[in-house]
Amino acid sequence: MKEFIFKACSDDGTIMEDSLRAPSRQEAAEEIFSRNLHLIHLEEKKEPSSFSLRRRPFSSRQKLSLFAEEWASLLDAGLTITDSISLLENQMERKERDVLSSITKTISSGHSVGESFERARCFPPFFLSLLSVGELSGTLPEELHRLSRYYLKEDRFISQLKGALAYPLFVTAFALCLFIVILTFILPSFSLLFDSLSIPFPPVASLALSLGLWLKDYGLHLALCLLAALLGATLFFFTREGRRTSQDLLYRSRFYRRILLVRFCAALSALLESGRTLSESLRDTREVLGNRNAKKALSFVAAHLDRGEDFPDTLEKSGFSLPLVHHLCRVGMESGELPRFLRQAEEILTHETERKIRRFRTILEPSLLLFTGAVTALMVFTVMLPVFQAAGSHMGF
Repeated sequence: MKEFIFKACSDDGTIMEDSLRAPSRQEAAEEIFSRNLHLIHLEEKKEPSSFSLRRRPFSSRQKLSLFAEEWASLLDAGLTITDSISLLENQMERKERDVLSSITKTISSGHSVGESFERARCFPPFFLSLLSVGELSGTLPEELHRLSRYYLKEDRFISQLKGALAYPLFVTAFALCLFIVILTFILPSFSLLFDSLSIPFPPVASLALSLGLWLKDYGLHLALCLLAALLGATLFFFTREGRRTSQDLLYRSRFYRRILLVRFCAALSALLESGRTLSESLRDTREVLGNRNAKKALSFVAAHLDRGEDFPDTLEKSGFSLPLVHHLCRVGMESGELPRFLRQAEEILTHETERKIRRFRTILEPSLLLFTGAVTALMVFTVMLPVFQAAGSHMGF
């Protein structure tokens, strides 16, 4: 099944953009016609290549946030769009400078700001969506400030997640290296000492010594096999089927869905505040999440919303939401302040996720240290105790 992006017009003149899955282009067009829509544009969605050694321009959230904030400040100061972008070119690295130069030329040739940035093919859909809203509504600086806050908040959140995993991974790697050194270098030396003193080697140490000798003889082969398996798994997850498998596995995690909901609430509230309708905002938010299961859930919500069904209940039926989000969306819809309650949901989910991360680190870090110390101490005392006993017997104690 292929995924197609289409633009169509309904009988009442409403323009809509959406995506669908179909075996071929012809069957995709037939599906669109069956919905009583008039097809305007249809193209197959290209899967982005995830494996690339070259850094893409504006690939980091921090750079997007800084660019949006600086551009908004220049526009607030009274500069025109092209002059402000040209001024920002001089402060960028070569790749970003080339992109902004191309965008300036495209705008000067008569194209819209949103279309010019879309042609650059290096800005995320959420950025392009709010950019188009700001251009059409005349509130471009406000939308850029909103983009800057969004990407800055998301960058901080992702940095906290990475920081939570960095120390445990370092301790685990250090413990693994320590065990390998003990097994392959230290224990064999004690084995020679025990043989020279005619001391029987303890059973636990003997088992560990056998493992160490095996690693010394076949460790290189094992390392190469593990490296080949890791490389194969990495290449598999860079394929389309591999990405789908990894996204399916991640989506089953409640913690991962909580992270997706944080992004969902932040993006949807920003789009609604910019003046977009709920249906349009849902379709734009779908591209922000980056998980195909979450996208399917939001497509389900958007489709039922077009039929006049209730948004909070449909969101809950999709299996993507949590009770907290459902409750706050319900209150937001009834009070007419959905963006405010979505921001509140985002703040609560972010706080809860950060609390879980802190608790995870609080429990895991000392546990890893204690485990490493306990195993090391066991190996040392297992080997050293017979030596002390033998030395004591020779001295007459």
